[in-house]
Amino acid sequence: MPDLLASLLDLVLAPVCLACDGVIAPGDTARLVCRGCRSRLRPLPPPVCPRCGAPRLRTGREPEPTCGECVAWPAALRAARSACLLAPPADRLVHQLKYRGWRALAEPLAERMAAVALPPDVERETGIVIPVPTTATRRRERGYNQAEVLARAYARRTRRDPRNLLQRRGAASTQTILQPAARGANVAGAFRLARGVERDVRGAHLLLVDDVLTTGATAAECARTLVAAGARAASIVTFARALDVHRLTAT
Repeated sequence: MPDLLASLLDLVLAPVCLACDGVIAPGDTARLVCRGCRSRLRPLPPPVCPRCGAPRLRTGREPEPTCGECVAWPAALRAARSACLLAPPADRLVHQLKYRGWRALAEPLAERMAAVALPPDVERETGIVIPVPTTATRRRERGYNQAEVLARAYARRTRRDPRNLLQRRGAASTQTILQPAARGANVAGAFRLARGVERDVRGAHLLLVDDVLTTGATAAECARTLVAAGARAASIVTFARALDVHRLTAT
């Protein structure tokens, strides 16, 4: 009878995966994301663009000579890397972190991000990580900025210094509802340097952190703001990358 009771308690109290809602199996050391969902996170398939990390389309046997994803990015945005594609189950994990209050998810997501190889110059030159700031309204609604929680977890794993060097102006529309062409205009002038951080920015190559990279418009505007304030460059690392899955499967 005690064994049966213990088994029932294990079943009732067993942790549930935040991606698939399934019970996490006994012996799985993870408490938030099950082994099956972790294995289904899809890294960006090689070959990738050396600048933005997006998979390169192939024309015949060779990748296309130019990358359509980052060709319009400003020089201020040096490079980008992401841990996985924004496809199931990554999209559910981002939703849980961003909208459902699961701040603890930042740890396993940052673990994936820390395993991504940055370009050598980015790895060598970046000592400060900066969360992409959200608006004051969004921060009040959610109680936190998911990029800031991610940045702290990522900084711990990569032995970098997390700093809030940027602030968001006003209340721009969310990027998620906008077409790619409108995203750049939506964030134009949306960021400013925080007070008293000029010395940290001057001459530095700074590493931005966010949950998802889509067109790069937000990262590009952050990079422009930092370089205008004296930074040498900015790069970005995210958990997920939003790309056209049909485009990838056609390569």
